[in-house]
Amino acid sequence: MTEDRALPTAADAEATNPHFPRWNGIAPLPNARMMLHVGAETVENFLVVGDAWGQLVAMELPAHARVLDIGCGCARTARMLLHHPQIEDYLGVDVIQPYIAWNSRYISPVTEGRFRFAHLDVRGPRYNPEGALSAEEVVFPAADGSMTLAFAASLFTHLKEGAAVRYLQEARRVLKHGGKLIASIHDRPEDGSTFSGDEFRADVQPEYFLALAERSGFALSRRVGDVCGQETFVLIAR
Repeated sequence: MTEDRALPTAADAEATNPHFPRWNGIAPLPNARMMLHVGAETVENFLVVGDAWGQLVAMELPAHARVLDIGCGCARTARMLLHHPQIEDYLGVDVIQPYIAWNSRYISPVTEGRFRFAHLDVRGPRYNPEGALSAEEVVFPAADGSMTLAFAASLFTHLKEGAAVRYLQEARRVLKHGGKLIASIHDRPEDGSTFSGDEFRADVQPEYFLALAERSGFALSRRVGDVCGQETFVLIAR
């Protein structure tokens, strides 16, 4: 799709995909560079993975759902849920500022503001090197117990252990009792370790990830298995 591997820019946040037309009231597609950094080398991949996660989230939605999308990117999953009748409020957060700007410009208006997006100014060598906070200090912009469902599509695949624990704790804080977190991991840590890698790719043994989740206040609701090449779980807030 593109040979340009640079991160999205402010200019990208103002553009839509030049290969596809704009239609009134319909969410447009982001450009190639925006898609690339959510792992989509092609438009087909962008849409197929977004559809898979959209279906997964829809299966777990209660009535009047308040949803937190942790690592929302350029609305790959959000676009599949824009008109879902059970979503009352949707908040997407990401560390890459151009994603938040693009989503706010092109996605929020389609929902008349029901879908909102906020920047997490979390520091990382690749995605946000000048960020104000370490990942271990992150605070999601939501009140305690205010969300009924959270999901993290290919988020824990980029977090070191300390950061993963913090994100689990924050997810539990903002979820109401009985709320759910859908999360995916890479499950092949190096050399038999429980956790390995960095923000480019992190791997964790599934049982160890579940143990971290349990210590953060979650129990396993169901083990989904492979979704788009990642081991996926539905966790319930205890």
